[in-house]
Amino acid sequence: MINLLKFNRHWDEGFRYDFPQKRKLLKTLEQHIATRQIIELAGLRRLGKTTLFFQLINSLLSQKIEPYNIWYFTFDEQKYELDELLTDFRQQTKKDYKNEKIYIFLDEIQKLKDFQSQIKIYYDLYPNLKFFISGSTSLFIKKRTQESLAGRLFSFTLKPLDFEEYLNFRNKGKYLNLPEMFQDEITGEYKHYLSRQFVETVNFSEDILIKKYVTGIMKKIIYEDIPAAFPVDNPEILYAIVNIIAEHPGMYLHYDNLANDLKISAKTLSRYISILEQAYLVNILYNYSANHLTSEKKMKRIYLSSSSFCTALHDFNQVGLLVENAVISLKSYKFFWRDVYKHEVDFIDIANKEVIPVEIKYRSKVRKEDYNNLYLFTKKFNLKKAIILSNSIGNSSIDYKDIKIEIQSVFSFSAS
Repeated sequence: MINLLKFNRHWDEGFRYDFPQKRKLLKTLEQHIATRQIIELAGLRRLGKTTLFFQLINSLLSQKIEPYNIWYFTFDEQKYELDELLTDFRQQTKKDYKNEKIYIFLDEIQKLKDFQSQIKIYYDLYPNLKFFISGSTSLFIKKRTQESLAGRLFSFTLKPLDFEEYLNFRNKGKYLNLPEMFQDEITGEYKHYLSRQFVETVNFSEDILIKKYVTGIMKKIIYEDIPAAFPVDNPEILYAIVNIIAEHPGMYLHYDNLANDLKISAKTLSRYISILEQAYLVNILYNYSANHLTSEKKMKRIYLSSSSFCTALHDFNQVGLLVENAVISLKSYKFFWRDVYKHEVDFIDIANKEVIPVEIKYRSKVRKEDYNNLYLFTKKFNLKKAIILSNSIGNSSIDYKDIKIEIQSVFSFSAS
């Protein structure tokens, strides 16, 4: 029989999980507790997915839900079939999941073979069950859930810490409330933040400890998680690819050249990069075209999924590149823009069918020549608005020719 008490400390009378600091996503998840759908939470290792589950359990307990009606299990250590697991839960708690409202939290679900089919059966047969599932590989999970659980779940991705969350975890949230007073402190903290996007690193004072911690996450994903989920002959190549990107965040993907450097085929390189994307280690951007199918056939750029990975592997003097990587780690941008004359825009934001070009200019004074590429993009695609992210304190806007350019502070840039 499984020792379920080990995983469910909230079964002890009066127990609450001691995680007072909260990620922004928690509020959104709490709003979906009462819905019928499965809640799927995906994201990199060590970003706080398990903590969010424990905080949701705290929320349920505060609503006077009986502790034994809340079941938690992680597949990170042990693997059981769902039938066996729920049978043991039923026997140990004396709760009847067939007739009672039960909240079931399943962590690292991708390690349960054919999990989507197993959950689908219970979801369809027992509407009183509310499932929360988490996983650390993106497309690997999404492909399975979209195939078998379409319409049965709401999916959320936990991103690295944004700067506001970082300051709150440092107990310095007041800085952004009074930015003019704490301008120097904000600038200094942001420089530290770029290497500390993981919760447990925010208060590390020594760079060597941060590098060791973050590199450890990376190696666990590459040498343990990925081989368990994908056919990979040589994880060392995966690590080499990540190392190259870390040194050149935002690099253009030239498959033939990079494959030659790594002494592998372009086909193998393409497959390995796809695996890294599915494991949440890299973000790929496509050159924007009004026809998105055309975009996917054109040149690509690639970043790591956290600026902390870059600083863990290399010493950086080009802070602007790290800021780019930090921004892309927080947003679901899929496009950049570059024309045949090499005019470029860093990111293209597409939200609610609105297309907005976004440029990173990590300096307090934005120059007129910084507006040119944004203007060219807006003219080509008949747009009226653009955004510059700078290290200014506060936001402003200017009218440049016949478009409006919003100059926003990168310090207040949030995850989405």
